Amino acid sequence: MHISKLGRILGSACLAGTFVLAASGAASAAKPAGWTMTAVPTPSVVHNGANAGYVVTISNSGPSNISALYLDTADSPTYVSGPAGACSTPGVPLHCSFGALTAGSSVTVTVAYATPSSGTKFSEQFLSNTTGATTSDQGGDSHGDNKTATGSTTLTTDKNFAGGFAIDRESVGTDTSLGNKNVQATSVTPPESGVVATVQDGSGAGTFTCTGCTKTLFGEWSKVTVNGGLPSTTLFPVTLLVYGKSLPKDATVDTIDLVHVLDNGTTEILSTRCGTDPSPNCVTVTPVGSNFRITGWVYQNGGFKGMG
Repeated sequence: MHISKLGRILGSACLAGTFVLAASGAASAAKPAGWTMTAVPTPSVVHNGANAGYVVTISNSGPSNISALYLDTADSPTYVSGPAGACSTPGVPLHCSFGALTAGSSVTVTVAYATPSSGTKFSEQFLSNTTGATTSDQGGDSHGDNKTATGSTTLTTDKNFAGGFAIDRESVGTDTSLGNKNVQATSVTPPESGVVATVQDGSGAGTFTCTGCTKTLFGEWSKVTVNGGLPSTTLFPVTLLVYGKSLPKDATVDTIDLVHVLDNGTTEILSTRCGTDPSPNCVTVTPVGSNFRITGWVYQNGGFKGMG
């Protein structure tokens, strides 16, 4: 009786021990890495033929590390910016090899692609994988998995809109065929490459309020977007070419100013004439036939309009 009872006690203890060990082993098993990828169009609208930019971000939420990570596209980008030495250069299909991506970390690449001269939509598909190949085990455990993300950009042929993602410092501008139906053309030269640079003239520019303006406003409001609205460390020029017949009759080269309404609503009136080297918020006014070219040098985007 005593031996039998002891056996039952030991047997129960062993079973309990087996359960505890099994539970401990399951708890210590490594969990797969949870990872995501997004491709955000930058900007969301570009003019046909301009460059469409995308910010691609791959994030590893953990708890495990990803030992090797790759990113590819079938098309050849015109601009690539990412971790040093990780990605191919522009002009060939995109291929990035990031190495390991630890739990809680992310990696970001900014790329741009030339858009067609026709059509209303441009899309680019990005493929990320953990083997360097395009196959997947569909298991979600980061061992051979791949993920896709598609960035889609709206295209427009609107003559009052210009620009997209700037791959260089080339000026972008709206239609310069001035007349009664198009009284203003606006252009901007981005301060650097790898930023958004767009211009919108007329009714599509939005509503701006000039505070402290004592002269007559003329032309159209123009919305200039550079680098997402972030102030630049480098001055850049914004130029309005205004149809002469739209100006007040008493406006002259000496009386014309440029109004700049910042994104926060602050109004800056550019009246100080530029010297040989442009200074912040200076302006130049030049006759072009019967029209006028007004150029202001600023550090950030906003709404622009002539005043005289």
